[in-house]
Amino acid sequence: MRLIELSRSEHSGLRIRAERVTASAANQHLIPIVVSEFRKAAIEYPIVFAKHPETGRFAPYVLNGLGVEENLFWSGTELDVAYVPLNVRRQPFYVGMNNALCIDLEHPCIDPTGQKTIVNPDGSDSAYLKEILTILGELVSAKEATEQFIAAALALDLLAPIRLDIVLDEEKPLQLQGLYGVDEDRFRQLGEREVAQLWKAGYLDLIYSLLIASGQVFKLIRLRNQRTALGRAWHSNAR
Repeated sequence: MRLIELSRSEHSGLRIRAERVTASAANQHLIPIVVSEFRKAAIEYPIVFAKHPETGRFAPYVLNGLGVEENLFWSGTELDVAYVPLNVRRQPFYVGMNNALCIDLEHPCIDPTGQKTIVNPDGSDSAYLKEILTILGELVSAKEATEQFIAAALALDLLAPIRLDIVLDEEKPLQLQGLYGVDEDRFRQLGEREVAQLWKAGYLDLIYSLLIASGQVFKLIRLRNQRTALGRAWHSNAR
């Protein structure tokens, strides 16, 4: 990665191959999201929480696979999903110090043959760059709301380790570790006052989205079993 601050004049000639943007997620089993994405993400992915290895702080992620660096939604050419997280779509752009717009000049989506441009011939921001700025703006604006939601969930002891023992068709048990989700039993035990506080803060919808999303793990199991079956069929035909 070579991250530098974007200069509309100096980098006006850069072109982006949009089809390579989602390829950056091909080996990501966890992709960070923000609370404004919960409803959309819940239709596709399990939404989980994990602690930062250095700070120990929780953050929300969509879970894409049942193993490290496994994305079961990656078809080989695209993400086969209805919703692509903001942190994928913003590539190769980042928010730097003092909210400066930065770009990774070593990202594979930067290519002279790309169809997306950063600026128009008159030097104004292209429609593509305006879309990227909107995405980055949502990520930045939702960061504090995401942290506040996590703080509220922790204060009510609503986050608990996910203990999900999975046995796949290949008969190999697989355990997800280091991931957290909403403790549904604890949520049901909340008093009226606590529920009212969550409702007033706008958190009830987020919690329900998380509960709905938890069922998407069965989609991951199905996708893994399908991939295993295809692998077996390929090896069988290759003999």
